[in-house]
This record gives sequence, C-alpha cells and structure tokens, in this order.
Amino acid sequence: MASSERQPKGQHFLLTPECRTLTFMDLAKIREATACKWFMRMRWPETDGEPYCPGCGTLRCYSMSRGRFKCSEKECNLVFTVTSGTVFAFRKLSFKKMVIAIWLSVNSVKGKAALQLSREIGVQYKTAWVMLMKLREAIASRRDTMMLGGEIEIDGKYAGGHIRPKNKAEDRIDRRKAKYQNHKRLCALALRERGLGRPGQTFTRIIYDEDSDAAWAAARDHALRTARILADEHKSYDHLIGLNKLERVNHSKAYQTEDGTNTNQVESFFSRVQRAYIGIHHRFSLKYFDWYIAELAWREDVRQNSNKSQFFEVLGRALTRPTSRYLCGYWQGRKPPDLIWKGDPA
Repeated sequence: MASSERQPKGQHFLLTPECRTLTFMDLAKIREATACKWFMRMRWPETDGEPYCPGCGTLRCYSMSRGRFKCSEKECNLVFTVTSGTVFAFRKLSFKKMVIAIWLSVNSVKGKAALQLSREIGVQYKTAWVMLMKLREAIASRRDTMMLGGEIEIDGKYAGGHIRPKNKAEDRIDRRKAKYQNHKRLCALALRERGLGRPGQTFTRIIYDEDSDAAWAAARDHALRTARILADEHKSYDHLIGLNKLERVNHSKAYQTEDGTNTNQVESFFSRVQRAYIGIHHRFSLKYFDWYIAELAWREDVRQNSNKSQFFEVLGRALTRPTSRYLCGYWQGRKPPDLIWKGDPA
C-alpha cells in the first residue's frame, strides 16, 4: 500500500481505500460473460466454477445453448443452469444487471429501497422488490446455526403500528398504555456479541412483546453457556440468570454502571435500524419485518469488511439458498406466513 493510502490512526473504516475495493466503475466495464463466471464460481466453489449436476453430483456435464448444462449420466440427464434451484431460479434479468443490483444493495449502509433500485437498473418496482426480498431471506438464513460467545448484549426495540394522533391535545390518548395498544407494534429482539477487535455477530428475532419466554429461548438456543450476558433493567431478562452469568444496567439511572457494564453496542445496532426506518424505507412492512431486521444485523456485523467481500458473501449465500417457497411466484399469489416467533412448539 502506498504511503498516501495508509489509514491514518483513528480514521473511520468507511473513509479508507480498503472499504471500496469494488466500485461502480469496475462493474460498468464487466461483460455479461464475466458476470456469469462470478455466478458460476460462487455456485460451484468446490470446483472453481466448473458445473456439476445438482441431481446426481457428477462432473460429467456439457454445455448447451442459452447458458444451460446437461448431465451426461444416462440415469439422470438433468438439464440445469447456474441459477437452477437457487433464489435466482426462473430469472429474467441478465447476469450483469443482477450483479449491479446486488452491489447497489450491499453498498448502501442503511439498506436499499426497492423503488430506488428499480430506477437505477431500469426494472419494474415489483422486480426490484422481489429481488431485494430474496436477498434478505438468504441473509436471514445465517441465523439458523448462529452461536454467540464471550460477552453478549441483549435488548429489544419496538417498531411499526403507528396511529396518527388527533389534532387537538385534549383528544389525544397515551398509546404507551396497554389498554390503548393497537397490537400492531412488534418487538425486534437482538443478541449482539462483542467482538475482539472486530464486530461480533448479531442474532435477531421478531416477537410480539419483550417477554421472558422469548428472551430465554433466544439465549438458550443461540448463546454459549460460557457467555456473559449484559441486559438492562427490563424484567423479561430476570430469568436469564438461570442460563448464563448475567449483569445488568439500569438505564433509568445511568447508561453505564460504575464497573463499565452497558448495552451500548446493541443500542448502536438499534440506531442503524432507526436510521433505516426513517431515512431509507420510511416504514417496515410488519409481515417482512424479520427479514429487514436480519439484513440490518448482517450490515452491522460486516461493516468493517470491504464492499467486494460483502458483495461476494451475499452472492454466495443467495446461490446456496434453495428456491424461495414464499417469493418464487409472489406476484401470482404465493405469500409467506407471518415471520414472528410464537414460542417453542409443544
């Protein structure tokens, strides 16, 4: 690295050249064949992009027209493409346009609005919306095997369900009271791992209320028993002492205790959520709130990675994720269920 490019001490990562290793000017120059090769490398990393049959696994495949491949085994004879069986199955966009769309999404630090993406790549809003939601679903799947260790901060944030207040002050009611709740506000429960020198992982789950059952289940399934959990004074975290070592900070008295106990990092993540809510999306669809929050958690975790590594990580996750049961055929009537945790199955 040249001396002029060395990162000054204390300089924010986003101001350094290490964060911008893949630019829009680089993408503008690539050909369709190059974009296709990127897809093939991330779909078949074990063979460095050489296709193998997704049905029987043989490497004996040959190329056909229109980017198709055919298995040479007589018992199989499967015809497939690089996007068959992935979230990009039945695609109509070119590889280059999908590459640019993914890059535009990951390069937006607070999230990407579908309406803006539709204008940038010249597609209908419906096309941009479904593609972004497929990427969010693929990113959210990383939580399935996520285990946090070390020091873990836990907290919840409510969002959605806004009702416009009455014009006159005497007609307004206090929506904070339980009897005036509209039961449309949801809580994003987050467990954030404190990393050593770099950001740790962030696990999220959408729940109806910030209650002890949800906090217990999340910590039980996604926190190592040797981890130390830090929480605020909310009563829903009282029972976590039965799982892990628990330390508390009472935010009604101080943001940090005398010994340094705080939940500043999970609050920092919620700040990103708030900025995305206000400045990018303006509102979250509560039906897909879980995927939005999971995507923002991923952005928080990889904020010190270059945009090139972020791009290839999302592309790799999308190409290893099966075709979405909920989003493939979305505009033809297929809809996902509510993505809200309702408790452990009986």
